[in-house]
Amino acid sequence: MSETKPLAGVSAILVSPTYGGVDPRCARDLRVAVMSAASQGLHWAGDASPDRLGYGYARNTAASFLRKHPQAADGIMWVDSDIVCPNDALIRLIKTAQIHKLDFVSGVYHTRKSPYLPVIYHWDASVSKYLQAVNYPADTILSLDACGFGFVWTSSKLINGMADHPSFSAQEGWFPDRRDVGGYGEDISFCHLAKQAGFQLYLDTGVQVGHMGDAKIVSEGDFRAQGITLESPEIQVRTTDPKWGQP
Repeated sequence: MSETKPLAGVSAILVSPTYGGVDPRCARDLRVAVMSAASQGLHWAGDASPDRLGYGYARNTAASFLRKHPQAADGIMWVDSDIVCPNDALIRLIKTAQIHKLDFVSGVYHTRKSPYLPVIYHWDASVSKYLQAVNYPADTILSLDACGFGFVWTSSKLINGMADHPSFSAQEGWFPDRRDVGGYGEDISFCHLAKQAGFQLYLDTGVQVGHMGDAKIVSEGDFRAQGITLESPEIQVRTTDPKWGQP
C-alpha cells in the first residue's frame, strides 16, 4: 500500500510578483519547489503572478482573484521573485499550515543588504511601532506580529475574512501601501489588517529561504586584492598588427 502524500487534497494558487528581470537561479529553484510540492499531492489551481505593477496593487490583484473565486483554492502561496527557494520549502510551509490549521504562516528570510536582519517584526506598545526582530528560536512555530511577504501562505478563509471585516477598505484592498505618507508598507499593512480582523499570524522558523542580494560589480581591484601571482610571463603587446593598429 502506498503512503498517503502529505499535501493530498490541498489546492493552492501561486503568486510570485515580478517587477522586471528575474534571476535565473530564483526562477529555477521556484520551478523545482513547485514540482516537488506537486509530487507530494499539492494541486496547483493556478498562477496569479502579476508583472510590473506597484507592490500593493500587484498583491491586491492576486488577492482579488481568490476573493472572487473563493472555492478556487485553499489558499495563496506568496513567493517573491528574488527568493531562493529550497526544494522542500513549499512542502514544509504548507504542511505546517495544514497540520496546525493556520490561516497565515511565513517562513524566514533576511534583508538583501547588511546587516541582513530577518524580515519579521514585533509590535512594541511602548513606542507604538513595529520593530524588526533580531533573534528567533530554531525549528519552532510561534506567533508573529508582522513580516515581509517574501515567503508566506495565506488561506482563502483569511483573504475573505479580511474583506468581510468593517475595517477593510475596498479602495485600498488587503495591501495598502502607505510608506510614502509615513505609514506601513503593503506587507506590514496586510498583517495589521489581518490581526484587526481577528486572525493570528505565525512563523515557522524551520522553513528558511534565501534572498538574492545585489549583484557585485567585479573589477581589476577585486582581482588584485587576492594577491594572485601569475607564473606565466607577462602578455606581450603586439604593436604591428594592423588589426589593432598602433598603441
